Amino acid sequence: MFKVRFCFEKRDTAAYLSHLDLMKCFQRSFVRAGIPVKYSQGFNPHIEMSVVVPLSTGYETVCDLCDLELTCDELPQGFVPSINGALPRGMRVLSAGKADRPVNQIGYCAYRITLPKGNENAMSALFDSPVLVEKRSKRGSREVDVRDYIRDLTFRTEGEKTVCTCILAAGNDPLNPMYLVKALKSAGLTPEDATAHYLRTGILDQNCQIFWE
Repeated sequence: MFKVRFCFEKRDTAAYLSHLDLMKCFQRSFVRAGIPVKYSQGFNPHIEMSVVVPLSTGYETVCDLCDLELTCDELPQGFVPSINGALPRGMRVLSAGKADRPVNQIGYCAYRITLPKGNENAMSALFDSPVLVEKRSKRGSREVDVRDYIRDLTFRTEGEKTVCTCILAAGNDPLNPMYLVKALKSAGLTPEDATAHYLRTGILDQNCQIFWE
């Protein structure tokens, strides 16, 4: 048996695939590419795979990770091009190798958020004081200070847009970058009807180093 971890990107219209559709898309591509995947036991066998840090629907990514169990003893030759030949437009596997680092070592994710042009200094200053939001999870809702989840945060103007680059907590208690945008809207620094564009640019360990490439 061999557990492979591959890095993939999801861009443009592929960003709107739900998590379930994403899994189905990969599963079909594995079958089409002839990858020797491992199936679970029982009455409803399924391919043993998992997306390491699931991403919200509508968010783009250039660095997501997926773990996949194979029935062979090593990475099959041509693994990456074989899968890419079966994936839809907007999805592409970038690299693959042995999944030998525990996922519990993931500490942060990096994002690039593109917003309508605003006052970058005022946006940055907002997070110098407590920023309370209602954070939702499977365990319920609770009020949190988003600053407790921020490792790094900057705003800068790029043409007619303001771009926020940030490093936010991941792992057992992650922060979705949408909470930063909600805070900006609540403070009147971004229009309520503004649409933000989210791009995940990195998955990092607890020392803010790249977890896997």
